[in-house]
Amino acid sequence: MADTKSSGAPRGAAGASPPEQAGPGTIDDIIEQARSGRVKVAPAKAIEVAGQLYSRRQFARAERVCRQIVAARPAEADAFNILGASLAALGRPEEAADALRRAIAINDRAASYRANLGEILRQAGRLDEATAAIEAAITLDPNNAQALNNLGIVQYERKQFEDAIASYRRALELRPGMAEALNNLGNALRATGDGEGALNAYREALAQRSFYPEAHNNLGTQLQQDGKTDEAEQALREAVRQNPHYIDAHNNLAQLLSSQKREADALAVLADALKIAPDNAQTLLLTARIQLRRNNLEAAEQAARLALEVEPDSPAGLTVLGQVLHDTDRYEEALDILGRAVAGAPDDAEALNFNGVALKSVGRLHEAREQILKAIDRNPRMYGAYANLNDLVDFSEGVGAELFERMEAMFDEAPDPEADELIPLHFAYAKALEDRGEHGRALDHYVTGGRIKRAQAGYKEAETHGFFDAIRAAFPKEIFERREYAGLDDDRPVFIVGMPRSGSTLVEQILSSHPDVHGAGEVKHLSRALARLRDRFPSLPKYPDMMATIAPAQLEMVANDYQRALEQGVGAAKRITDKLLTNFFFVGLLNLLFPKARVIHTRRDPVDTCLSGFTKLFKDEMPHSYDLAELGRYYCKYRELMQHWEQVLPDGFMISVDYEEMVANSEKESRRLVQFLGLPWDERCIYFHKSERPVKTASLAQVRKPIYKSSVQRWRRYGAGLQPLIDAIVRP
Repeated sequence: MADTKSSGAPRGAAGASPPEQAGPGTIDDIIEQARSGRVKVAPAKAIEVAGQLYSRRQFARAERVCRQIVAARPAEADAFNILGASLAALGRPEEAADALRRAIAINDRAASYRANLGEILRQAGRLDEATAAIEAAITLDPNNAQALNNLGIVQYERKQFEDAIASYRRALELRPGMAEALNNLGNALRATGDGEGALNAYREALAQRSFYPEAHNNLGTQLQQDGKTDEAEQALREAVRQNPHYIDAHNNLAQLLSSQKREADALAVLADALKIAPDNAQTLLLTARIQLRRNNLEAAEQAARLALEVEPDSPAGLTVLGQVLHDTDRYEEALDILGRAVAGAPDDAEALNFNGVALKSVGRLHEAREQILKAIDRNPRMYGAYANLNDLVDFSEGVGAELFERMEAMFDEAPDPEADELIPLHFAYAKALEDRGEHGRALDHYVTGGRIKRAQAGYKEAETHGFFDAIRAAFPKEIFERREYAGLDDDRPVFIVGMPRSGSTLVEQILSSHPDVHGAGEVKHLSRALARLRDRFPSLPKYPDMMATIAPAQLEMVANDYQRALEQGVGAAKRITDKLLTNFFFVGLLNLLFPKARVIHTRRDPVDTCLSGFTKLFKDEMPHSYDLAELGRYYCKYRELMQHWEQVLPDGFMISVDYEEMVANSEKESRRLVQFLGLPWDERCIYFHKSERPVKTASLAQVRKPIYKSSVQRWRRYGAGLQPLIDAIVRP
């Protein structure tokens, strides 16, 4: 954000210039002698000393000198003026205003006193009083450039940007090259959309005064807005170098680095800022946002809660905390926190959008729709909100048709239809085209959105395929026959694995409708348990290479760690489903850890599976899913691995369920699944769509409905555009 805080600071000595020599030595000698009390200084020289102390930012010393002067000579108006400026700099605005009023009472013809009073009142947020004081200064001295600059600041804060520009330009006519007015002019021009004018003003301010951290900061923020990120980083780093305690510059630099996906660098900048100002709410909030994007939820929650300790009712802080709570499956807490955010800021689009997402997860779909629609109404350029409506709105009619027209207009007006920020809009617009029966055009937008997203990802296909191959090599049939570790005697875990969009959410919803089954959802307990094991044993290779050297005691540590995490909050459930689909990488390891567990492999027509995944903008990183050919080849490696598990695993550990069969014979397949879990049949499994269990996956709206068949053979509607995917699947 642009910074104007110091641009109109009160002037210390009404514009007087210190002489090179002053009485018994240099001004430094006088300051030292006055401080030590070794000599007495004449009043005029003492005022010069106070002014010098103020200009050197030695505000407490300036205050002491001024108080000594006014104690001896109560009619020294200049001393009260410098005293007021010093008190303001020390964060004591009421005392500062009183001191300046004393100065004005002594000499009511000094325009600079009123200008300084106006600036102090402005900093205290008392804009009406500030305006009156500054306008009185200008009446006394129409050529007072500082007063005009200060008036411009008040007008800027009142969003009277054109008036502010006029005031700054008048100040510059009177005092060409006035750095503060140039910096402030840049801020006002930027507010009116004149980015080029703003850049010119900032650069001219820096030409007049190179050591000016506020202007470097403002220049950097404007350069970032213009997409000139390298120059922006240079300017912001210079602002921090010139003033290492300049927290706003730290925050702006961190935002820039984060926008470039340089999140580790951004967190380092924020860590430096927190050493200086550990209670800065904006720094803490930025830290929370970045940690949330990195999926470091524990750190994100800690930072968000610290930010809320400083600003308890901050809508932004409540929104970030609400997101963390939602992502950690604390739905009721999330809804409470997000509800507070919306109540405190009913027009905050971000709070409305995420409140809608949380409501969607708990099945309150109508309320979710209304909240997200409000978010779009408040901020039509919140592209991600359109994507959040994809499963809540039919874009062929009613409000959906209006949204379709709005999205279409956005693409027509976009200077660069392939800009990164338009990725979610491509996916939302494609879904809208599907609703309207235009599947070919829809695929074009999915392909475009995927291409932009793929360019951001550091996906290395050869490494990923090598990972699949390494897993198969690490788990030959013999490893299950010799069993050096017996595994835990626990038959509660049920692992649902497969490709995204293969029917896994439907399977979990059916099973979790059984009174003896707890649906844990997409939990990452196993990967975290493995990470903690490697933290404890740093020499242990990564998975799957660790299988060559891992000891039975280490396997037991992982099993116990996973078990403790999984059984949190499940009550007396006899079975607990873990639906993290990528556990298909670990099926062999799961058998070693929990030989009495069960694995359900969900399958669907390969092209339908891949197409459905290709049309989703995943929250988690799925870099292989944004290019049709790469996705097809990934599917082939997944299929190869699942065939390996079927060949080497003990009988009865894993079964497969086909989505198409589940749709055609839902009760029969549901009974087969319940029987596989060793549980008695329960009719509630047929009415899974009535369950109030929270769901966060991309299928959350579908599982609130009875089974339908429209998704079977979906891929045939899209024509020749799917050929790269089909070729990759058929000819791996």
